Amino acid sequence: MTLAAGFDAGLAAVILAIGVWVIAARGAFAAVVGFVALGLLLALAWVRLAAVDVALTEGAIGSGVTGVILIAAAGRLQPLGGSSAAETAPLLLRAAAALVSLLVSFGLVAIMLLLPTPAPTLAPPAAANIALTGLENPVNAVLLAYRAIDTLLETVVLLLALLGVTPSWPILPIMRNR
Repeated sequence: MTLAAGFDAGLAAVILAIGVWVIAARGAFAAVVGFVALGLLLALAWVRLAAVDVALTEGAIGSGVTGVILIAAAGRLQPLGGSSAAETAPLLLRAAAALVSLLVSFGLVAIMLLLPTPAPTLAPPAAANIALTGLENPVNAVLLAYRAIDTLLETVVLLLALLGVTPSWPILPIMRNR
């Protein structure tokens, strides 16, 4: 095993471990901090896959802006006086939720394994049209040619979420008075 392959395997293991830790975290603030760390590690994984633009987006939006929004939301949460919802939920309900999650996960894996060989792909037509975009990086070309509108709409959703969690901005009272 080469050093690069060992690093990639270790990075994948750490990403998986932090993902599980974020899901299992009891406190909202701890989960948000884990989410931000997970996003930064995912950005590093995108760099390893030679998709620096996706890494920058993941670092800026996935960890940065979303992390700030989640930290602000976690700070506004009021303690519910005693125990959390996970502690008060019946054991049978928690076991049922875990079972449904596992069944969905296994179902998705089964569907992936049952795909025809070779799996259906749009890579050849996308590769044939990369020159039309004027970009050399195939990830950038696909994002520009096929995902631009989707990214624009995601930006609108992010802006609306940001406006929703920050009601103390000076422009909002002006908008409310109209």
